Amino acid sequence: MAYFVGMLMPEERALLFRACWDHPVAKCRRCRCSFRIELAADLFQRLSHLRPRCRIDLTDAAGEHLLSCAAATTLAAQRACADAQTIFATAADLRKEAQRLRDAAGAARAESEAARYARENVPDSPTET
Repeated sequence: MAYFVGMLMPEERALLFRACWDHPVAKCRRCRCSFRIELAADLFQRLSHLRPRCRIDLTDAAGEHLLSCAAATTLAAQRACADAQTIFATAADLRKEAQRLRDAAGAARAESEAARYARENVPDSPTET
């Protein structure tokens, strides 16, 4: 069953290079040869994983390998955890900044109300007759 149409996404290609450099990532159904990441590409036809000799598109096989490869899924999970930690830290920083801005807005509002109250309640100066 083919899930990958045309080229793999850049993140998927990067994952292949990082996690699967030491083992085959695709097998040609025609000649039964296994291939590592040395597959060719045809950017004009938007094909990223071609068998070097006969130029059969092995993108589906490489994509299916990503779904079943323990090394790729482990690396992807580690990356997802690192991304989640970064997002969590960023969210915490944003919450702190939002609280600081709310506090500053509250202080500015209190100062503004105090200044308005002082202007409105200035005692009338005695009139000279």
